[in-house]
Amino acid sequence: MSETKVPFETVLDSVHALGYDDITSTDGYPDEASGQVRLPEQHRRDPPTGLRRFLSRVYCNAGDPDLVPNDLRTAVERHGWTVQAMGRDDQQMTVIISPNGV
Repeated sequence: MSETKVPFETVLDSVHALGYDDITSTDGYPDEASGQVRLPEQHRRDPPTGLRRFLSRVYCNAGDPDLVPNDLRTAVERHGWTVQAMGRDDQQMTVIISPNGV
């Protein structure tokens, strides 16, 4: 039995109404969006200084579902869609919105 989901545009409108304007449709994928969002305060880190700023930082929690802000998750999931954390830096992360996850 397939689940009926609301149109993709409705999900994007809900996300943009919350101020997540950087989340936009993904080229080549008609039912997918991605973009950068600020990390919740407790997950942010100060950017490296000095010579450390030239070294890449590896984050073991880049795909942690807890990184997705609760208001964003609620706006997407109430429509039956999925939002996932896909990568991060010190202050923000990339999210993907899709019908059934990536």
